[in-house]
Amino acid sequence: MATPLRHMPTTPLDELRGWLESPMETDAGAQVRLNQLLQQLRQLALPELGSRLVKPSTPPTLKRFLFSLTAKFDWPEWVPWLLQVLQHEADLGVFDEGCAALGRLELRSAREALQKLETQRTDPDRQLILRRELGTADPQQPLSFYLGRLLEGEANPRLAHQGARGLALVAEPGDLPALWEALPGADPLAFRLLLRAVTELPGEPQGALLLGLFQETLQTLEDLESLEALTQQVQVGARTAARSVLVAALAARMGGQHPEVIRALQEALDAGEEGHPIPPVERLREEAKGPYERFVTDSLIVLLEGKVARFSALVTEAQDTAIRQQASLGLTLNLVCEALVHRVTAGSLASGQAVPILQDAFDRFAHSEGLDYAFCRLVPATDESALGRVLAVSDPKRRLACLDVLGAREEDALMPFFMRAMQDGIVEVGHRAMHHLGKLPSSFPAVMGLFQSGQPEQIRTALRIFTVNGTKAAAEPLMAFLRTDVRDDLLLEAVEALGATHCPSASTVLLDLLHDGKPARLQEALVEALAGLATPEAGLGLLTKSAHLKLSQVLIRALEGLLAAFPGFECPLPVECLPSLEQLITRCCDDREGEGQRLRAILATQHLYCFDQGLYSRLKDSFSDFLFDLRTKGDWDRDTNDRVAAIVKELGRRSASLSHIAGSEEKIRAMLNGLPPKGPGRAPALLALREALQDPEFILRTELARELSAFVIQESQRTDQDWRELARLCEIGGLSRQQDLVEPLKDIFKGAAGLGLRSAAKEALLALGLDEAAIHRRAPIATILLLEPSAFFRKRLTAALGSKWEVREAGSRTEAAPLLTERPVDLLISEQADAMGDLRPWLKMQVETRRCRQVLLSTAARDTSPGEPWLMGTLYKPYAPEALLKTLES
Repeated sequence: MATPLRHMPTTPLDELRGWLESPMETDAGAQVRLNQLLQQLRQLALPELGSRLVKPSTPPTLKRFLFSLTAKFDWPEWVPWLLQVLQHEADLGVFDEGCAALGRLELRSAREALQKLETQRTDPDRQLILRRELGTADPQQPLSFYLGRLLEGEANPRLAHQGARGLALVAEPGDLPALWEALPGADPLAFRLLLRAVTELPGEPQGALLLGLFQETLQTLEDLESLEALTQQVQVGARTAARSVLVAALAARMGGQHPEVIRALQEALDAGEEGHPIPPVERLREEAKGPYERFVTDSLIVLLEGKVARFSALVTEAQDTAIRQQASLGLTLNLVCEALVHRVTAGSLASGQAVPILQDAFDRFAHSEGLDYAFCRLVPATDESALGRVLAVSDPKRRLACLDVLGAREEDALMPFFMRAMQDGIVEVGHRAMHHLGKLPSSFPAVMGLFQSGQPEQIRTALRIFTVNGTKAAAEPLMAFLRTDVRDDLLLEAVEALGATHCPSASTVLLDLLHDGKPARLQEALVEALAGLATPEAGLGLLTKSAHLKLSQVLIRALEGLLAAFPGFECPLPVECLPSLEQLITRCCDDREGEGQRLRAILATQHLYCFDQGLYSRLKDSFSDFLFDLRTKGDWDRDTNDRVAAIVKELGRRSASLSHIAGSEEKIRAMLNGLPPKGPGRAPALLALREALQDPEFILRTELARELSAFVIQESQRTDQDWRELARLCEIGGLSRQQDLVEPLKDIFKGAAGLGLRSAAKEALLALGLDEAAIHRRAPIATILLLEPSAFFRKRLTAALGSKWEVREAGSRTEAAPLLTERPVDLLISEQADAMGDLRPWLKMQVETRRCRQVLLSTAARDTSPGEPWLMGTLYKPYAPEALLKTLES
């Protein structure tokens, strides 16, 4: 049996993509989560963020929000993305904020990007913005002036940032020694700004200096970690044992370099009162390096001198110092790792120099997220031994973090690594590895190779990957697999994998497999997969099959899946299915057959939507009896009581609403029939009709919704009404929820000249379930009328278009008019003028009278007037037929 899936793993990169698909710039909670994601992904998030910035359709508000991220995440890698978007940005306000974002980076590369923009964007407004950003530092000031300001650090952050901008202007490779010499005494803010300035300098010497600083910082951190453990051991142990512990620590650390001194110390200690152990320790103190060796020598001398109180104070002081310095040096190590990654990815430092050092540190030190990120970011995808170090990490949380960094790289060469990581003993880690594997560009063919191998273990591995990732492309192969004679040990996993794809067409295969003779676990998996589809076909199939099923856990899930397939009164359960539904509910509520599923069945009926008042009334009475029995029992639970009472109340409300539905429908039909054909009373009558449909107690049945849809389509074609009447018709159409209104409403939306009508049409389309992209998407073209005076060119275009569309042709408006009257078309391709004069008024009339939906001009004239809403575009002759095909297919 397959390992149960605890949850669908979501990686930080998945969450970031989801956030960018539906950005919530004004939601404080969403912004906090975004900051957390960026802290995890670091620079690996920039391809996603940058691609949104440079995308032409990205809203200005989202661009401004992404620019603001540079204030907190001031990575040098922002520069090429910002430069790319600002080179073509048309909105002056967005351009201003983008230049400010570049300036906030306070980097040499950012300043060079601003200078490049200065030569490219030469209009006065943008030049003013660029001069503002480039003029923040005076090039006449010496390096020492800006360095002094930067070293103000946290004491004066404003001056420190001014100094960083100045260094971006005046610092040169020859200034590296002076900048590097200032690093050791800098506070955290100054250190970060100064390190960024050093990293940005061109040249190779910085690489060696950064590697040396990395190793030095790591050694100090290891010393502090060892010092904390040693002081804890000395503090909790017996005072008499402290000397031997310190001597052993000193011998272990310095015995290899100074064996004679350690031997003399040991002999002096063995001599007892006649020995003199302090001189050897003093000699070792002169050679001591790092906090660990200094503490051991200092504390051993104090202890040998018999200063017990001083020794206790020294131990406490060392503990406090170790904790404080570990936090500070941890930040330093993260900054140095970030600088190393930048140098390597920029090509200024060879990967072969940095990765071995990072790999050794990864094995030795387990408490630095920056180190883990740097190693996983730079380790070659083909280095199996180095990647094996990640799988050998003992902490599951650290393994997950490393997998997220490696997965965010999305490199095909990492596939063998993730295949190994899938076998991790921790379920969440294995699932996360599968999820990352599924994101690799060529993973699907590789997994399909496993699936089609014929080897049970390889098939099982592929099925697990399909299940965890919900691989939609695997639906068809899985359905074909289930139609064959599948081994029993693979059947369950294949069903779970197919269910995870949520493919609507899978219902037939799954229903064929579902019957009472199957094992209980397989029945549960089949019903779960069908319920997850939430389609009418799957729901009604579950209802039909439930009559022959006996397991209570299968029956209740079948009930829930059936109700999920009909989620509202706009999509109610068919009347002919209601007796079978009532029987299924009764079986689930029966103490013997339902086996304790009554409460779950009652709670499921809150999603029951049908037009049967009697059924609601009977269920209300039955559940009320259960509620009465519940209150008389000793295990009465207030929460359960409240939940059941709420269901009973809701069923009663729906029953009461249905009792008034006939009267309400008659009222609506009377309003439709009494609508004035024209005049001042028509708009108020349409408004009253809209308000009646908006009544929260009114339930719109399908039959009336179709009548309203036909009414809206018919009335919207009238040309003798003002925009207010048309806007009310749009609102009524949106309330009907009928999909056949989508195209007529889109035509009104595109042809609306006023904001009021356009807004009403858009709201109606949103109510019909369309998003912004779908509203602006052009309607599909099936029929075309080609109005072209040139017989030769007309025949040529007809031949090109005839293979994909239904095309009719005409040589003049006189020939075209009867063709359009006989059968309207989706697109009219026409010249701008003919022998009778300007065609545009005639073309506009064809659109207004619904004889064609849109017009594409095909003309040799270059003096075409501005576009109209009904005008799809203009092709200027001469052009090849391929240009027309490209226009229609775009």
